[in-house]
Amino acid sequence: MIPEKVVSQVVGADGGEGQGHRLAVIYDDGTDTIKRYLDGYTNAEATASLPDGWHSTGALQIGRAKAGDGWDDYLHGDVDEVQAYSGALRDKDVLGLGWSTDPCLC
Repeated sequence: MIPEKVVSQVVGADGGEGQGHRLAVIYDDGTDTIKRYLDGYTNAEATASLPDGWHSTGALQIGRAKAGDGWDDYLHGDVDEVQAYSGALRDKDVLGLGWSTDPCLC
């Protein structure tokens, strides 16, 4: 069984009256790292090393996690928009996501 990697940051909800938050998760196969960004920024606690790489065994899932033989940890909130890219975005490209700017995938 593959050990679980958790990257997290606690941020208070805006009560549904603000802009919400922009969340990005980037996996870089070249460095075998995964980073979580909140509103365009990341930190050391939001980065994990995956020394054996990350091998997906199914489709992209949004708002839930697989636990044992089933699904668990459902998102308690709303998702307004989802974008998926092939390849790892650079830090500077993540900052512009969600503001009607397309990242440079060059």
